[in-house]
This record gives sequence, C-alpha cells and structure tokens, in this order.
Amino acid sequence: MKNHKPLGVLDANYALGRKNKKSWKYRLKRRTYEIIHAIYKHHQLKINTILDIGTAEGAMLSLIKKEFPQAKCLGLEYSQELIDINQDKNIQIIQGDVQNLPFSDNQFDTITAAAIIEHVKNPYQMVSEAYRVLKNNGILIITTPNPLFEKIANKIGGLAGDHHQITFNLKTLNKLLTDKNFKVLESKKFMISPIGFPLENSIEKILNILKINFTLLNQIITSKAQKK
Repeated sequence: MKNHKPLGVLDANYALGRKNKKSWKYRLKRRTYEIIHAIYKHHQLKINTILDIGTAEGAMLSLIKKEFPQAKCLGLEYSQELIDINQDKNIQIIQGDVQNLPFSDNQFDTITAAAIIEHVKNPYQMVSEAYRVLKNNGILIITTPNPLFEKIANKIGGLAGDHHQITFNLKTLNKLLTDKNFKVLESKKFMISPIGFPLENSIEKILNILKINFTLLNQIITSKAQKK
C-alpha cells in the first residue's frame, strides 16, 4: 500500500524548485528579508532561541542563523524527505506536526512561519501551539500569499497552490491572532513581483502608505505573545 502524505505536505521537488526556479528563489530571499527585518524591529528580548515551523529543507532557517549566530535555530518539518536534504550543521530540524508542537511551554523567543499557515488543516490549532511554546513577549511572524493574487502567482511563479487548504488576508489573520491572545505589532503586504523588481521595497512602502497595496502578492504579520 502506498504511503500518501497528508494534503499540504511538500516533498523534495519543493527544495529543488527553491534552488533552480527564479521565482521560487526570489520568494525565499524576500520572505527571509522581511522576517529578519521584523525580528530586528519588534523583538525587545535577547534572542536565544528561534523556531521555524514548516521549515522544509531549512534554507530560510540557515539564512536566519547567519544573521543571529548566537541563537539556537531549530526547525520543525513534517516531511522527512525534506529534512533529509538539509546539510547545514548549524541548524537542527526535527520531524513533527505544527498543530502539535513537540516542545515544552514557554521555550522560544521567536517563532517564524513562512508560507505554512495556508498548508495547515487546522491553522487555529497551529497558532494556539505557537502561543503555548513562546515565552512571554516572544514574537510570532507569519507570511502567507495574498489570496487575491494566489492563482495568478501560481501560474506565473509556481506556488504550490494545490497544497493550500485555507487562505487568509491580513484582516482575518489579525482576528485569528488576537483571538489567541497575541497582540499584533505590524501587518503589511509586500512583494510587487514574483521575480524581483527595481526599487521594489521603496515602491511597496509608497503603495502601503497610500493604501493601494492590493497589487502586492504576499503578506506578513508580526505579533507578540501576551501571557499573564
């Protein structure tokens, strides 16, 4: 009998695409840039522990580790096939489900979740688990495609659209996080092009200020775990 992966779980082809496809390489680079920027901007604690959930082969986590060499960088990935591809000895990736994190309470300073929430059967449980394992005032950073342009991005850039179970806009993400006792610190859209664009960051800032950012392909939301 064949061993079928649950819907939303990717395989080695995803890691291969992030090495060879221009749009996939750019999305990885841009998401990583936005997440690192959010950590610097919003984290007020000494960063000792970073957990990247849905880390795939750990490409983004490796870049985060280079930026925060003092931090223990741990990844969680469901697909053992993707875990086996990782060759970076400076990070550790373990197998597990983001809806049932195999960690004790109040363990991490930062959790990153790039392009994973749309793959998860129960994203509400994922956020609850992130809250549980974060320290007080630890931050959770989520990125997810803009649902308005997901189909277009899939056609021109190769999003794994067939693996997406639910999509969120910033309004619904904000509600989900606040319902789970997070304080939202910042939310915005980003990525004007799936392959990069001259002066992209500057143009996006203007679009966000003018509130005509519906043309942007991706979203990021940064929140803080408020615990009594």
